[in-house]
Amino acid sequence: MKAAEIRDVSCPGYTMKVQWNPQRIVSTAARLDPASIRERPCFLCGDNLPEVQRAILYRNEYVLLCNPAPIFLQHYTIAHVHHLPQLIEPALAAFLALMRDFSPQFTVLYNGPRSGASAPDHQHFQAAPAGTLPVEADIHADGKLRLLKVVEGVEVFMAEGLGRAILVLKGARQDRVASALLKVFAAMRAVFQTVDEPMMNMLGLCREDHWMILIFPRARHRPGVYDLEGEAQILITPASVEMGGVFITPVEKDFRALDAGLVQSIFQDVSVDEEMVLRLVDVL
Repeated sequence: MKAAEIRDVSCPGYTMKVQWNPQRIVSTAARLDPASIRERPCFLCGDNLPEVQRAILYRNEYVLLCNPAPIFLQHYTIAHVHHLPQLIEPALAAFLALMRDFSPQFTVLYNGPRSGASAPDHQHFQAAPAGTLPVEADIHADGKLRLLKVVEGVEVFMAEGLGRAILVLKGARQDRVASALLKVFAAMRAVFQTVDEPMMNMLGLCREDHWMILIFPRARHRPGVYDLEGEAQILITPASVEMGGVFITPVEKDFRALDAGLVQSIFQDVSVDEEMVLRLVDVL
């Protein structure tokens, strides 16, 4: 982290930061095809952890680890003790419990297996210091949230003017928040026409027994600029941190090149459009 550089990017209506962090090249450029996943040892399994790594057992199911290539000074990975696939529905109770237990100091992050998770074969979450991701403040600006529906007593909003698709769920009861989330996932499957977990990232916060979950529905894993060649290529693999407003660039030229236009282009590439968000809310 001492070697990382951070700068602001001025975008219309929202806040963005760019971090040059060379250690993140392993995650950003990771090969995530099934063959590559099978051939490499899982770095979240207990037998493969670095020798210096220490862990705290959490609720007898997960271990709390220091992220080996941190983006924040306090950046944790919460990995299941068993080698289970990265899927949110079987782990939904753990996700909500983490939000409550880590409150108010931390925000809990989830990356779908096809939406930036560097270990799509091992169930895990991440935790970042609360308020570090700009979107946490951006959504509270006047006029940014439009209430679309109430499901199971949980309010469902759409964020507007933030450059990417964001659904926001707010509720006061954990069981109802869980039920509403399951309905959202089912609606996403119907609209995206998939039987697999819909592509998405999530941020979860719990403040004074009120849950707030931000869902970023995804259209693509990586933006078009990732596939360009030579100097035109931008090595960005958006996950929950990037969707939350901090772009991580392991390459210095990308750190210098990113401006508001590139940020907006990347968001448009990887996010679903507003029409898709409204369709899935209609299905709820």
